[in-house]
Amino acid sequence: MSGRPITLLVEGNADQAKVISQTMAAHGLPAPHHVRTGEEAVPWVSVHECDLCVVDYSLRGIDGLDTLIRIHQRKPDLPVIMLSSVKSEQVAVAAFRGGVRDYVAMSSGYAESLVEMLLRVTQTLSFEVYQTAIAIPDTLAPALLRASYENRLRAIGRQLDIYGYRAINVSEVSGGFLVRALPRDGRTAEALEFLDRDAPQVLAHAVGARGEGERSRQGDLLLPTGYEDFLRALGHRLDAGNMEAVTVTELEPLIAVGGIAPLEVGDDVTLGPFYELLQSEHIKYLLDEAFRRRTTQRTAIGRLLGR
Repeated sequence: MSGRPITLLVEGNADQAKVISQTMAAHGLPAPHHVRTGEEAVPWVSVHECDLCVVDYSLRGIDGLDTLIRIHQRKPDLPVIMLSSVKSEQVAVAAFRGGVRDYVAMSSGYAESLVEMLLRVTQTLSFEVYQTAIAIPDTLAPALLRASYENRLRAIGRQLDIYGYRAINVSEVSGGFLVRALPRDGRTAEALEFLDRDAPQVLAHAVGARGEGERSRQGDLLLPTGYEDFLRALGHRLDAGNMEAVTVTELEPLIAVGGIAPLEVGDDVTLGPFYELLQSEHIKYLLDEAFRRRTTQRTAIGRLLGR
């Protein structure tokens, strides 16, 4: 995706299309390209760039399912969300079998639910939505923008918390991190890319938003304060151990952490596999240790500033 996401809205009802467009604008998404029928949508997709597609099931002419099939014949990887005012489990099942990314029943508040899904999907495409709006302040400490595990995993955790993801798998790959996770109330895992090339903007955004209370994911027994705090604490430990090729997999009721770590073999140091299982008591210790470390750092800074 280049620039801001391009969304195609296939909606025969002009009033509903207006509500969706206004809700998207209120959340910072650009206005969609609106067409009224599947017959208009299919040729448009064939000749235009498109990052997201929203299709109403109840279209005149070819219906939403047929439109979905024809769109995917031309662009198989295009994420499509289907709207439906028809309260039928068969319609929902048919939509998922047809390859929709998600399905929204058009009941009260449906536009907010739809836009929430669109925002999540933009995270699987690119961070360039943020890049157009984020300037990196000169006042930010360089250490907070360093591409360490602590900083990068913290930024990933923040996004997972904000958008309510769960059952995560984080894998370090060439050029960044690939995350697979279940969306809030979703049944199909989504893939999110956190690219190293975007790290300065993403880290600046995460640091600049500290204290805003944007955490929407509710804590649980395993991760009482969410992914951001846990991944930040884990990242600090990975940095200290000079780990590489890290993976983090949530396996209720524990979290598996793997990677490559330096190993002493006699007088030599080599690299070997590293693997451990973190249960709730281990995670609590990590979080407590991180809290004590940050408290000590803040106290030291306060003394230097004479506070």
